[in-house]
Amino acid sequence: MQTVRILIADDHEGFRRSLRAFLSTQQGVQIVGEAADGVEAVEKTEILHPDLVLMDLDMPRRDGFEATRCIKAAVPRTKVVILSIHGGDVYRRMAWKYSADGFIDKSSMKHALVALLQKERNLRLLTPALSMGGNRMSL
Repeated sequence: MQTVRILIADDHEGFRRSLRAFLSTQQGVQIVGEAADGVEAVEKTEILHPDLVLMDLDMPRRDGFEATRCIKAAVPRTKVVILSIHGGDVYRRMAWKYSADGFIDKSSMKHALVALLQKERNLRLLTPALSMGGNRMSL
């Protein structure tokens, strides 16, 4: 089974801890780091080159949209999925504008993350060199 290397970027430590605990129960997942703000998320992505960044939208120093744009410019093979309590279409469109690979409403996060991880593992098995830049998903 292919391992998906994940960076969690959220300014709430309790949320990061809960997300880490949930993801640790999923097969083929490795948490490679955490970031508490948008600037740190970009810096850690440039150093760690995770497969996937789970990015909160509302973050200090650099919001999730701008951090996503910076990550996609610096490390284009890393996928970024925005996590937000703001599930409206306007936020989803903004996520695509800033080059996010996906958007997950936090109210349905667990189910959506399981589906995302399954899809990511399957894509990595079939085409390890595939860049999903054009295959954005909204969960």
